[in-house]
Amino acid sequence: MAFCRFCGKQIPEGGVCDCPEAQKKAAEEISNAPQSAEQAVESVKEAAAEVKNEAVQAAETVQETVKETASEVKENVADSANKPVSGADIAKKVDGLAGEISENLPGNMKNSKNAVYIAACIVAVLILMLLMCLFGGGAKSAVKKYVKAASSKSGGKTYYSYTYPKQVIKKLKKKDKFDDMVDDFNEKVEDAIDDLEDKETMPKFAKIVSKSKLNDSELDGAEDYFEGICEIYDVDDDIEVSKGYEMKIKTKCKDEDGDTEYHKTKICVVKIKGDGWKIIPASKNSLD
Repeated sequence: MAFCRFCGKQIPEGGVCDCPEAQKKAAEEISNAPQSAEQAVESVKEAAAEVKNEAVQAAETVQETVKETASEVKENVADSANKPVSGADIAKKVDGLAGEISENLPGNMKNSKNAVYIAACIVAVLILMLLMCLFGGGAKSAVKKYVKAASSKSGGKTYYSYTYPKQVIKKLKKKDKFDDMVDDFNEKVEDAIDDLEDKETMPKFAKIVSKSKLNDSELDGAEDYFEGICEIYDVDDDIEVSKGYEMKIKTKCKDEDGDTEYHKTKICVVKIKGDGWKIIPASKNSLD
């Protein structure tokens, strides 16, 4: 039950009274409708601009924090190559970065969902960076990639990147010889795969059976080995090997009957300053 607020006459629920005052008010509301709609649109635009501006401010605020921590992350990654890193270590580091970002946000943005989302995204990226850096490289990774490349018909580029100094590869590319070498390697592997009988397969990495550190004399021998490759290609490069290991690796393959076979071999993995991990496909005895 509804009544007109001007004359008190009973009217249908949601209806408009036919008295002059009620009709006049209804006409005014109809004529003002476009203006009200425009004001509503402007309010929405202002709110959207404010959200965008807030997000930009948050991004700029965390940008400096990320830049400042980038070098620190890099140093920590380098240090971690010689010691194990646990999940707790990573969680502690990321938690500290998240707290630092939160503290650097302006006071009026600490409770902002947009600022929180941006900070969360930054922290997620940092987690990914840490995981990739901490666990994506190293001597073992080099060995696995080398073994995989050695029996892959598309592994030539990776194979040479682990067995040749980068300056040699650079010169070969400059003389347009590197691509031909890679193609020749890939073709030889492809021929070997084509020659497999029945259920035979190419060797695959299985595990590292043992690892022993190279002594100073053996490290010097590794330097001589790669300097010898440089001499072959007439490249003047000062090779400095900082550390290295002899690794006994186990590979597996299938014979023509499909039975799995395991083979063991020894190779050396050394780290060349400014060039990363390289493979010498021989035991450490060859470096004396």
